[in-house]
Amino acid sequence: MANSAIESIAHPASTLPSILHDSARVFPDEPYLVGPSGETMTRPELDSGASQFANALLELGLPERSAIGIFSPNSFDFVVAGYGILRSGHVFTPFNSSYKRRELLHQIRTSGATAVFVASPLMETITDCGDELGECRVIELDREFWREASPSEPNVDGDREKDVAFLPYSSGTTGLSKGVMLTQANLVAAIRQCLFTPGNTVGGVSMYCFLPLYHIYGFNVILNTALASGGSIHLRARFDMDDCLDTIEREGIEGLPTVPPVLLGLAARPDLAERDLTSLEWISCGAAPVSVAVCHRLRDTTGVPVRQGYGMTETAGIATLNGVDGLHDPAASAGTAVEGLDVAIRDAETGDRSMAVDEVGEVVLHGPNIMLGYHGQPEENARALRDGWFFTGDIGKIDSSGQLHIVDRKKEMIKYKGFQVMPAELEGVMLELPEIRDCAVIGVKDPEAGEIPKAFIVLKPEADISAERIQEHVASQVAGYKKIRQVEFVASIPRSPSGKILRRMLIQGA
Repeated sequence: MANSAIESIAHPASTLPSILHDSARVFPDEPYLVGPSGETMTRPELDSGASQFANALLELGLPERSAIGIFSPNSFDFVVAGYGILRSGHVFTPFNSSYKRRELLHQIRTSGATAVFVASPLMETITDCGDELGECRVIELDREFWREASPSEPNVDGDREKDVAFLPYSSGTTGLSKGVMLTQANLVAAIRQCLFTPGNTVGGVSMYCFLPLYHIYGFNVILNTALASGGSIHLRARFDMDDCLDTIEREGIEGLPTVPPVLLGLAARPDLAERDLTSLEWISCGAAPVSVAVCHRLRDTTGVPVRQGYGMTETAGIATLNGVDGLHDPAASAGTAVEGLDVAIRDAETGDRSMAVDEVGEVVLHGPNIMLGYHGQPEENARALRDGWFFTGDIGKIDSSGQLHIVDRKKEMIKYKGFQVMPAELEGVMLELPEIRDCAVIGVKDPEAGEIPKAFIVLKPEADISAERIQEHVASQVAGYKKIRQVEFVASIPRSPSGKILRRMLIQGA
């Protein structure tokens, strides 16, 4: 499909609801979503369903611009409900489908969610919150909710530049997860950057997508770019290696977005060279860096170029991309800045001094896809958003060809298989155990996961508790990817005079 047709859909003044409506007009017959059993949904079907959902939601009489949650794994219903919330003028706040009670309550309370739509298998998890849900309504995510509603698009006012439309949760820098305030303008800017940055086009192809749609990578970089560009999504609730390879062969899949654990699994697959992957135009990896050697091994086995990129929730999913035009090794860096985004390196101490080519410092960004800020976090916003620039907390450098290289993280978060884990959250959970006097969590390198959480524990005098008991307690309170993987008992935790944990000392000794 020519760029002019896509430009008529994802134009500079568009919104996600208008992109859905216009893409249904331009691509009326092609399947947009394809399920594991071959079931399909076209754009017109989604357009109609989103309007029905929006009208049914508006009939609930919730306050204007309420935060509305979805707690569900990937499904067609998730997609209909997500676009329906956006079309209603309310704020869409998706929940990680692996969340447990305390994480659900944190997001419900801090977002001010007035309703959460919950997939049937997860209903028990949220009802376990009981009276602590407050005024937030729990509604089963079922088509009966919107089946009888009008398919006419509701007339809803809004400011695409100023109104928060999407409120996903990210870790920010430290502590519990934070709501990232994204507008329609932010989301559309990132979609356009993915589609129209020269040499970096990701749209207009068929893709196999297991990436969770509650995450900005799956939602905006994959789902929304495919919507706007005429692409199709073979949607799965989770990754299955055999299903992935079988679907690529059977359906002629052209694009495979991945995360590091999946890339490592593909590279280690013993029969990979025997599989017919000739339809693939690219394999991409996001959410966390992965070894260049692994990317090259996968490329050499399959003949498919493997590229890395860089982005985050705060940038609506995208900041830099690698093309597959042969000018640069697409696996050797995070790529170059997308169209309309400025990337610079500042000194990591003050952020006041610009660094020269190949000098290491903090990565800072400026562009139309940058968030409004963190919801209800004025101090964090003052740190992260300065003079029009977003200070990412990532440490990197830009080489002479303009390629960004991420070399470390200023932030204290741990990235386990691409998921962000906050040490302070796990420390708070462990300190609930009466036997523990003090504790600290760091990330230690792991060849498969990237990093795994390791806990250092100081017990109270004469206390007796096993590492296994501590790990079981944490596992019962948080999502599986946040579990403590290693425990070490120590006499004390190194701290600064102000009481801050000196994690660097723990990392050096780990």
